[in-house]
Amino acid sequence: MALVERTKLNPGSSEYRDVADEFNSKNVVKGNKMLEVVSIERVHNDLLEQRFLQKKKQYERTYGHVRVVKGWHGTKEANVAPILRNNFDVSKHGQGVGHRFGAGVSFSSMASYASYYCDKGAPTCSMLLVDVLVSNVVEVPENRNPLAVLHEPPLLPGHGSLRYDTTAKNKERMDVFVKFDDDAYLPTHVVHFQRGSRAAGVAASTKADLALLLELLKSFGWHENGF
Repeated sequence: MALVERTKLNPGSSEYRDVADEFNSKNVVKGNKMLEVVSIERVHNDLLEQRFLQKKKQYERTYGHVRVVKGWHGTKEANVAPILRNNFDVSKHGQGVGHRFGAGVSFSSMASYASYYCDKGAPTCSMLLVDVLVSNVVEVPENRNPLAVLHEPPLLPGHGSLRYDTTAKNKERMDVFVKFDDDAYLPTHVVHFQRGSRAAGVAASTKADLALLLELLKSFGWHENGF
């Protein structure tokens, strides 16, 4: 069993501020925060890190280039420890909700969007910040037909049987992007957060929270049919 190190960060540290800034970067509407950071943990799993680095080298050999993208992954609290121990399991794609943009592991550049997949009604929820390998991204249309799920990325034009490594709703915003292969992602932090807090510290109603979140999502191209 892989050893997982979890270290609670000091709120005054630069690492804490960097992660919190990433969390809050698309999480504010009209001066109001949709989600409020409670605490942040740095996580380290040496075995997963070695596999991630090997996968990075593979991408470099295969595609000639690779970048590491920060992505948020929302999940239930019960799933956090197993993910940190074993990494994401592609075979469990969309087990709760999802896979409209492919049958893989979904991430988002928006913490507010990823929060939809966290526990509902819990006083404090957890979200994972993940390093994700990306070489070639292709935009794919949203699919709502469970019989027509995309199980692998499309072929990369002019490269024979080689396929794109990442699908996305919008490859510029990366508001939703999907990975299909193992070890192409590495959890780096766990952010514990609360919903519905305001900068002034006053809780708003669920209806007001939803209205603000909808406004935020629409600003990133969301429509009422979802991501």
